[in-house]
Amino acid sequence: MDHILDAQSKGEINEDNVLYIVENINVAAIETTLWSMEWAIAELVNHQDIQNKVRAELEAVLGHGVQITEPDTTRLPYLQAVVKETLRLRMAIPLLVPHMNLHDAKLGGYDIPAESKILVNAWWLANNPENWKNPQEFRPERFFEEEKNTEANGNDFKFLPFGVGRRSCPGIILALPLLALSIGRLVQNFHLLPPPGQSKVDVTEKGGQFSLHIVNHSLIVAKPIGSA
Repeated sequence: MDHILDAQSKGEINEDNVLYIVENINVAAIETTLWSMEWAIAELVNHQDIQNKVRAELEAVLGHGVQITEPDTTRLPYLQAVVKETLRLRMAIPLLVPHMNLHDAKLGGYDIPAESKILVNAWWLANNPENWKNPQEFRPERFFEEEKNTEANGNDFKFLPFGVGRRSCPGIILALPLLALSIGRLVQNFHLLPPPGQSKVDVTEKGGQFSLHIVNHSLIVAKPIGSA
C-alpha cells in the first residue's frame, strides 16, 4: 500500500488506478484464500488423525480453552504444516498469474520472443514425484521431515504457491495468517465430520483457466467440542 500511495503522490497513477489496484488485490486474495480454506477443511474432515494432531498442538501450546489469535500462528508448526500442505496439494492458482517479458530472452536453450505470455505450472512443481515423496498424499509431516526447510514464500523453486521475487503475489501476507487462524479456530471449537452416512467428503477437483477448486461443495458436520 505504501508503494501504491507513493506512486499516486508522484502523479504516476491517479485515484481511479489506486481504487482499481486495491479492489483487485482484495478480491484476488480473499477469493483464493476461501478456496484454500475449503480445501483445508475438506482434508481435515477426510483425515481425522491430522485434525486431532492440530487440536492437540493448540491445546499443548496455548492451553486449555485459550482461543488462538493471529500472533499465535507462528508458534504452531503443525498447523503451519497443514496450511503449507493444503497449498501444495490443492494450489488455488496452479499456473500462477500470467507474466510477460518485455524483451527477447533465452531460457534453457529456448528463445522467448518479447511480449510472450509466460505461465508457470506451479502445481506440477509442487507435485512432481521426482522432487516430492508420494506427492498425491496429504501429509503435513513432510514439512518436518524431508521438506523441513521448504516454505511457501518462494525460498525453493519446487514450491511457489504465491510465485517468487518482485512479481510474487502480495496476498501472501493475508492468506497465510488468515488460513492458519481460521483453521485453528474451527478445530479448537469443533469436531469437523463428514455428513451423516458418509465416511468422507468429495474432493473432486474443478480446474478453470487459472483456478483449482472443489467441484461439489459439501455440507459437513461441525460438532462442538465437549458436546455429547
